[in-house]
Amino acid sequence: MRKVVFLFLIVMCFTVISVSAQIVSNGQSNFKRLSGATVVADQKNNPDFRVKEIELDAASIESQAQLIKLQFDNNKKIIRLQDTELIEDDAPAAGLPEGYKTYTKGPVEWVEDLKKGIIIKKILEIENPAATSARLVFKGMEVKGNREPLHLSLNGEKFIRPASIIAYPQARQYIDMAGLDRWFYVDVPVEKLRKGKNEILMWTESDSTSWRILIAHINEFKRGSLTRTSPNRSLKSSDGGKSWTDTRLGAMDLIDGEYSIRLSIDRFLSSGEYVSPLIDPVNGDNPLKRSSANLKMTLWPDFEEPSQTLAKAFIRFGSSPVIGDQSWTAWQPLERGREYSLADKHYMQWKAELSTSDPLKTPLIRRFRFTATWEDQSLNKGTGLQAQVINNGKIVEPSYPFSYENLNHLDLKKYREDHQLDKIVKGADSEFEVMMRLLNWAYRVPLTSDAYSWNWNNVTVSPVIAEGTGMPQLNGPFFKGRRMIEMCLYPNQALIGALLSMGYQARHINIHSEGESGHEVTEVWSNQLNKWIYMDSTRDYYYFNPETGIPFNLLEIHNLLAEQMPRVETWKRPFAPEMGEELVSKLKVAQRQGNNPFSIQKGGGTHILEIMGHFRIIPRNDFLSNPLPVPVHTGDTMWGWDGFLNWYDDVFPKRDEYQRYTNRASDFYQPLNQAKVYLNETRKPGVLKVEVDTFTPGGFDSFLVAVNNGEWLRRDQRSWDWGLQSGLNSIKVRAKNTRGILGPISELQVAYNP
Repeated sequence: MRKVVFLFLIVMCFTVISVSAQIVSNGQSNFKRLSGATVVADQKNNPDFRVKEIELDAASIESQAQLIKLQFDNNKKIIRLQDTELIEDDAPAAGLPEGYKTYTKGPVEWVEDLKKGIIIKKILEIENPAATSARLVFKGMEVKGNREPLHLSLNGEKFIRPASIIAYPQARQYIDMAGLDRWFYVDVPVEKLRKGKNEILMWTESDSTSWRILIAHINEFKRGSLTRTSPNRSLKSSDGGKSWTDTRLGAMDLIDGEYSIRLSIDRFLSSGEYVSPLIDPVNGDNPLKRSSANLKMTLWPDFEEPSQTLAKAFIRFGSSPVIGDQSWTAWQPLERGREYSLADKHYMQWKAELSTSDPLKTPLIRRFRFTATWEDQSLNKGTGLQAQVINNGKIVEPSYPFSYENLNHLDLKKYREDHQLDKIVKGADSEFEVMMRLLNWAYRVPLTSDAYSWNWNNVTVSPVIAEGTGMPQLNGPFFKGRRMIEMCLYPNQALIGALLSMGYQARHINIHSEGESGHEVTEVWSNQLNKWIYMDSTRDYYYFNPETGIPFNLLEIHNLLAEQMPRVETWKRPFAPEMGEELVSKLKVAQRQGNNPFSIQKGGGTHILEIMGHFRIIPRNDFLSNPLPVPVHTGDTMWGWDGFLNWYDDVFPKRDEYQRYTNRASDFYQPLNQAKVYLNETRKPGVLKVEVDTFTPGGFDSFLVAVNNGEWLRRDQRSWDWGLQSGLNSIKVRAKNTRGILGPISELQVAYNP
């Protein structure tokens, strides 16, 4: 048994000024759990000597950190490897291929129609077959009224997926929406998985088509991925298995590609990485950084490493709060129990690399502990120097980075000028009013319906301007209160392009319910509200909190929906057909009517609330700078691209057709245009060095600074000296991007009594 004792002799000899601790035992060691800092002063020898002892459990170190292929288990309070692996080779090209008609009327080239005599084969390769369970996942459809089972085999083991109307009568998405593709899930005999090639067969015994399987066209792989290609692992036999072809697939024997057939396997991923946020061991989250010297640290990451697993820890230090600047050291292995002498490097960051060679085992991160000792060298003692945060920017690095567009891209300039968007927003008295005008414009502007381009200039056409309004003339046909019958993707692409062209970062997001269809919408970063907000230009509206009037983002609405759910949603029993209307009627969500000629609530706005169970983002909007990769005609079929980042939680669990998931808001909702202010004591009493870190994607220009309620002045530097006056001081800082858009205001007040 190991025993850990924190600076026992020091604690015995020194006077404890502030302690919040309790003794706990985990069966291996006894130690103090400190909810705050323990500050100790050696009143006899060195009254400026300080000691801090901190222990952070897994819940604490998870906050604001990056968890790459890892997940936090809130029940067990540990961080571990993600526990589901998707085996697929079709995802980059999944969708309606360019130049082909949709599948809704009769046989089409890129869909395989299964009937007696036709067998399809899929080969999926697995490096290690160990798993606790597994499911076959495929994108397909049953014909309307189908009662025939789908026959399958995995490496010779036969089983069936019964017709939905017989075996799964509550799975209304397969019955009521027959004829539209869905994802199907079939448990497979996990013991039949094997190392290397795994052979999956599908067929039916019906005389006419009863099941249909979608094909990822070989030509679309170059659109959906920069690196992945079709590996020719899909084959078809039209003579009951006597002969096979891998190039003449589909109902007309014309297509080469891959069947959208996948394996979702429950087992731990082979590796993952944890990266902590910035840590200030002396001052913590206080923006006022006291002068100190002789900082020394000792660190103990607490891992659990079963056999065949490994957890490695690394550390780096810096003298600036801007992580990774020239003052920072390179990553180095973290030695448990070693005392690090840090000189002027008062900031730290640590990371852990977890790996396993046995997919049934995972290493664990349980907690992180450290002690820090230093000498307090503040020259402002006795002055009551304190900082109060009114608002301070947040710098958050998500686990899965988002690539933001250059806001000065020439194609954005073309978009803005071609559509005279400056005239549209002229006279708007706030940022939010600018966004509302662009939302209404995107609702009105004619569209080209170019589903294969993510260049915003290819989405819209020149409008006819309505007399006296400056806005495009509003034309039909209208569909259930929606602007057009055309797919919802296009007007929201127009909106994103307009927002980007005016200097506002916006992104595409799609939502869907297990038991309903889906929808494509927009989220935009609002500097005025300091948050992401949901907008939808199919109906020119957004949702807001009726008590505060503040617009919602998608996750906020989703969480309200999840709170009302009486059970976990599964594919076997989706909530929407059973109780969707009743459930969403209870949500405290209001809908902006604005100037719409149709009722938003009756025209579909309320219905959309039913399909907010599952959602995902394309984790980039830089389609002008980097045209590829993109989803193939997103929204025309059930989403199956491998580039999405997907949300899940306890009520709406992971879906087996995807690999990349998160249930952490910090991964989905990165704050933008932030100015995070640090106030550092200097060698001059009453003089603070101001340091500002910012995340202003798309083009940072400068800071605007106002001191003691004075006028806003431009500053191009990230640091400068600030001399305090007696009494209460204030400083406000905000970032400005290269388009002149101002970020949220950071404001701090500093008391000083010399």
